[in-house]
Amino acid sequence: IINLYVIMMFNFYNKGVVLKKIFFTFFIFANFLFAQSIAIVKMAKGNPVVKRDDKTINLKIGDELLNNDILITDANSKVGVIFDDGSSLTLGESSYLNIEEFKFKPIEEIYKFSLKLDKGKAMFESGKVSEISPDSFEFKIPDGIIGIRGTKFIIELK
Repeated sequence: IINLYVIMMFNFYNKGVVLKKIFFTFFIFANFLFAQSIAIVKMAKGNPVVKRDDKTINLKIGDELLNNDILITDANSKVGVIFDDGSSLTLGESSYLNIEEFKFKPIEEIYKFSLKLDKGKAMFESGKVSEISPDSFEFKIPDGIIGIRGTKFIIELK
């Protein structure tokens, strides 16, 4: 009877260990399996699109944006975006902007915000990332980088 009990407990323990390993593995890699939203489209006029990986997707109000998304507007389009830290971006007509990186994890004190405007018009109002960690914000343009310290600005590149 004792040997049978030990064998049953050993099998139960091994199943529990296996289940824990499966759960832990899934939990750790969940962030890699499912892309995390960093912003939401609040305004879309005309035909703004996002280039994500090899796909081009028409944007509409409520769409979520991800790191490395490229926002593109044509001559008759505009798009307005609110990032998770409260920053707002309006991209004007004939624009091309890459959301290079956005990290806003206040509990872990991880902050990074990098945008790159290659052409067009943009209006930007900073949120919490630039307030809490101003050195973590970059707005890149072809001939330089704009650093901010909690502000609003408009830029036009031709």
